[in-house]
Amino acid sequence: MGEEKLVNNYDIVYIGDSSNSNDDHSNSDPTIYFRNISLSYFAAEPFEMLTKHNRFKELCLENDNPEAHYIEDILQYFVHKEKRKGLYHLRQASIGEYTNGTYLYGLLLLALEHYPKGKKYLDKLQWKENLSTSDYCWKRVKKTLSTISAIMETRYYTAMVNLEPRTECHPDNMAEVCKHCYYSKRLTQFVLFAMNQD
Repeated sequence: MGEEKLVNNYDIVYIGDSSNSNDDHSNSDPTIYFRNISLSYFAAEPFEMLTKHNRFKELCLENDNPEAHYIEDILQYFVHKEKRKGLYHLRQASIGEYTNGTYLYGLLLLALEHYPKGKKYLDKLQWKENLSTSDYCWKRVKKTLSTISAIMETRYYTAMVNLEPRTECHPDNMAEVCKHCYYSKRLTQFVLFAMNQD
């Protein structure tokens, strides 16, 4: 039960008998580790995964980490302009119950004029009962997309105009929504944001 001392960066680390330790790593499964590790820093800074941490991202993707799929969508869809690959990864993020992925997937489907499917994904966030999840997702998605320029496409504007509600409910209040205007207002938020990124 002897102990060795390692000195690294002036910190003393004891290596030796760990019989008192509660850390049992004998059954550690890397699949579970890479699937569940939080990538929130990288979700806010997706370019870090494109350059410095690409191999780490690949390991997370291989193990179906939903945040890694979200980051890969951002890189594929907005940076590499590979729309199909991006949407695939965004759908995987949503399947993995990553709410930001679900929100952005719903928005992009609306922006691509796939209205019924986009509404279905936004409805998964249960906005009719409580807007807080949807609002929080928008803030995080906006933070991620703010690191990328030129995300606007003309067809997003067309989709926004085509989705405008036929009723005049809550026309001047973006925070107040109902089943008639929620989708239109969320797409409008996205389009206005995208227009300002260019």
